[in-house]
Amino acid sequence: MNNKKLKLTLVLSVFSLIFLTIFIIFKFNQSKEEKQIEVNDSQAKVLEIENTKITGISHTKTKTSVTTKIKNKSQNILSNIRINYIELDKNQNKISTKQIPVEVSLKKDEKALITILPQNYTYTIDIIGYSYETKNYDINVNLDENNITVGEISQIENTKEQLDDIIKYDILQIYDLQQLDDKNYKVKIKNNSQKNLGNIILKVAEKNKEDEYVSISKISYNSTLKAKEFSKLILNSQDKENTLEIIGYTYDDIENKSNIDVDFKTNSASIIRN
Repeated sequence: MNNKKLKLTLVLSVFSLIFLTIFIIFKFNQSKEEKQIEVNDSQAKVLEIENTKITGISHTKTKTSVTTKIKNKSQNILSNIRINYIELDKNQNKISTKQIPVEVSLKKDEKALITILPQNYTYTIDIIGYSYETKNYDINVNLDENNITVGEISQIENTKEQLDDIIKYDILQIYDLQQLDDKNYKVKIKNNSQKNLGNIILKVAEKNKEDEYVSISKISYNSTLKAKEFSKLILNSQDKENTLEIIGYTYDDIENKSNIDVDFKTNSASIIRN
């Protein structure tokens, strides 16, 4: 009887030791992951916004847009920036809550002009926060409540596969950008790969005299660009004083049934499986 009790005690001890080991490993990994995504306020609040509250908005027969400027104060490149704002009427009653995407990634000290088109009866635009992606994290800054939330991109974008080897996917050569007149340019594109590319879209950023990004255009090439072939595209500027910058492109990899997004600003590529 004593032998049976001893054996039982030993078995229970072994199981307890295994359980304790698993628990310690789990807690260690959990604390390690949590430590990796710790970001303090000063690290997260990296956008300098010229004016977070725009008031006294008047409406005429033609809707009036309002603008503000943002600047990246951090050392990191910020991508997928979104500006969150609310619209208020003259009595400061909330009309709507909206989000506007910034379609260009910003390096340190780069600036962008944000244009918002208010709804009817909007008297005030109040920017209440913003979010962005940097490195492996998606960061949301709530200016209203003065707090931040941090998430891992891998947990947020399950359908989007990030790629480290950009050389493998940056297969469209873009060259010989020439100005035709005050507002029109032409550029050559060449498919350097061995496969046919469909649905090619150039992402063209426009900068004003203050070196601020003011708009992003998406210029489509409406044919399949065969392997090793080249073609030409016409680009347009809104203002003769502005300059154009090609910041990336997307294309369909017909053979692999996927869409590739190449971003020159972040020097990265991503793939979405169709």
